[in-house]
Amino acid sequence: MFDLTRKYRQRSLLSVLVVFLLLLTLASPAFAMTGGKVTVDRETGGQLTRFTFAATTGADEAVSRIDFLFPEGFDPSKASVDVTLLEGLKRIDAIYERRIDPKTGVVTVLFDPAVPPGSNLFMQIREVMTPIAGGTYVLPVEYRLAGDSAGAVPHAIDGLTFKYKTPPREEVISRWLDGQGWVTAWNNVKFLNLFLKPQQFVRAVPLLFAGWLMSLALVLSAFPISIVGGLGTAFMKMSKVPPVRWLASIYINVIRGTPLFLQIFVVFIGLRTTGLRFPDFVSAIVVLAFNSSAYLAEIFRAGIQSISKGQFEAASSLGMSYWQAMRYVIIPQTVRRVLPTMTSEFILLFKDTALFAAVGIFELMLRSQNFVSRSGNLTAYVVAALYYLIITIPLINLVGRLEAKLAQSEHGVAAPTSKRRGRRTPALLSGPDFDTTAAKHESR
Repeated sequence: MFDLTRKYRQRSLLSVLVVFLLLLTLASPAFAMTGGKVTVDRETGGQLTRFTFAATTGADEAVSRIDFLFPEGFDPSKASVDVTLLEGLKRIDAIYERRIDPKTGVVTVLFDPAVPPGSNLFMQIREVMTPIAGGTYVLPVEYRLAGDSAGAVPHAIDGLTFKYKTPPREEVISRWLDGQGWVTAWNNVKFLNLFLKPQQFVRAVPLLFAGWLMSLALVLSAFPISIVGGLGTAFMKMSKVPPVRWLASIYINVIRGTPLFLQIFVVFIGLRTTGLRFPDFVSAIVVLAFNSSAYLAEIFRAGIQSISKGQFEAASSLGMSYWQAMRYVIIPQTVRRVLPTMTSEFILLFKDTALFAAVGIFELMLRSQNFVSRSGNLTAYVVAALYYLIITIPLINLVGRLEAKLAQSEHGVAAPTSKRRGRRTPALLSGPDFDTTAAKHESR
């Protein structure tokens, strides 16, 4: 019984001693700095970065030295250090010296006098070059207390990490251009620097590409619908039933007589106030299709009426009905004749997609506007113009070739060249059988 009591007391004393040692350890100088945190001011690597370090010194210990052991690949050789000390809410003077070891890349800050106990310490290490590869990095931080001997083991703050992303390729190229002499000379010209800055050009090309695809998607979705709608409206306009003909005329005149910008606002704002709400992409397609159908209706009508009546008579002599004659004889010839004008309408419709920037659709123009507002440089507008020209210039050349071929097939000669404008004007578009009003729609 006595032995059991003795053993119990020994275990109790041992437990108390362990608890006491733990408390003593927690209160020791090894935990003199708390709340350590490191942040960076850049989202991507490969550039000069500012590191911010924040911590609180212990209540009974003063810090005389702090070492920042940057990982391999970081270059702090040109770094500068700013220190701010707060005692509660009161700012106190900090006298310190910065040292940088060029071999190890260790940034050392020596305080004389030491940082007082219980102070809030904020340090900024500027102009540190970071590696391009992004990720999460560990920044070892060691410090010494005022009472430590020269050979004492430094104390460490564990768990200090920071992260950033790998920059995209265009950003890397842009930074490389910053260091090129010819780029500096180019940018010294105010006009070139404002409208065609190489660094901004490289950044804008991939950013605006998504907007270019959106503009293409809008026009490629709307134009086939407008072809069907325009052909149907053309037949309505030529109908012998007065109400049908009047209805087509009203539609064509209203659409052609009002700007597309107004029609966009009617659909995107006017209809939505009545409760009719559709996705922005669908609404944009509807507006473009309705607008283009009115112009294509006049193009198709003029093309059909330009076909000789002898074609109808020949089809009738073969036993074809009116609609069979239209399907197999008239429409194929009409399409060949109006194809250049239809291509011009497609070009106009593609350029008109820029108006949807006013209602928040992120097509090419809106993306370029956002880029310009952020950069303060107009280079993005030049990039946007190039994206438009990628589509319009080949199509304009195609229209010219089609006109020349059609003129040659119709009259057996090449299309005449206008002396004033230096372009070919096909006879079929200027002949007495073709409605030149429809051909001039591209001036709208």
